[in-house]
Amino acid sequence: MIKKEDLGKKLTEAQADKKKIVLHVSMRTLLVLIITLAGVKGINGLIEWFSSWKTILMFFLLFIPSLLWGLFPLTHLKDKLKFYELGMSINGHIYLYQDIGMLTFYDYTYGIKTEQYIKSNVKNFNVTYIYRPKRAYNKAYLNND
Repeated sequence: MIKKEDLGKKLTEAQADKKKIVLHVSMRTLLVLIITLAGVKGINGLIEWFSSWKTILMFFLLFIPSLLWGLFPLTHLKDKLKFYELGMSINGHIYLYQDIGMLTFYDYTYGIKTEQYIKSNVKNFNVTYIYRPKRAYNKAYLNND
């Protein structure tokens, strides 16, 4: 078991990107609401849908999972990336550089969505919702932004 004491002195850290999280939540939720209202043909159609218990059940079986998908980025509000002399800590999980090897940063873009990853020899770390992880890395080890 690796402890924080094994990592040496903390050099820098990067917090969750709250603006990006709020933007993603609002866009996803808006999309869910638009698709839901279009699927039931507006407010008048929504009133008709709620005339039967079967249609109410079907509406909620579709709407609730969709809404949860829209709110999913909120789970990343506590994301944290810390760089130490001998390793890093990402969301409370500790990794030594001797175990994970060299780190490289990658951006994947498909459509309008962009995801950021830190790739290592052992694992790929999704840092999409962390504010400027590469800048924090450069600040910690290269002394530049």
